[in-house]
Amino acid sequence: MDSRQMLDLVAAAGAGDDRLVLVGIGGHGGAGKTTLARMVPGAQVVSTDEFWTGEGFDIERLSREVVTPLLAGTVARFASYDWATRTARGARVIEPAGVVVVEGVFALDHTLRDAYAVRIWVEAPHDVRFARGLARDGEGARATWVDVWMPNEATYAERDDPLSCAHLIVAAPRPSASRCRRTPPRRPSFAAP
Repeated sequence: MDSRQMLDLVAAAGAGDDRLVLVGIGGHGGAGKTTLARMVPGAQVVSTDEFWTGEGFDIERLSREVVTPLLAGTVARFASYDWATRTARGARVIEPAGVVVVEGVFALDHTLRDAYAVRIWVEAPHDVRFARGLARDGEGARATWVDVWMPNEATYAERDDPLSCAHLIVAAPRPSASRCRRTPPRRPSFAAP
């Protein structure tokens, strides 16, 4: 996955000045959001997966315990959930300086968008995402991916249209290629009466 354009946007937003640069990386499950987030040198990464309740992602808590304190210049403290082990991981602390990446399916939720200096959407084909999800979560998760997870993501994407707010769309590669295209945030257009 080519991260150059993303790193350019993060640098242009002030990375390296030791001031806070909040970056949101969204995309469907298995698209490559976590991989892309890990490509930001020195970034503190917070995943929406850490806010899983067992039934959904608590985006309000993410906003209250991470985004709001960071924007106020204070340390963010939150109880973290470990998606891989399906257990509470304990408390995490995020400092209000440098690059902080919030990544996950719901990272570009309409309630969080304005907080980010940089918004990125990672796009990957359905079959690639599905295969990655099964590789990560196991064959036993197939029904959940097919019947619950992917339909819920599609509903979220349709309702919130996170793609429309992205400063950059990163096309996650099929096994052999990568491409990025830079897009400005979409603005509503109004037709003359």
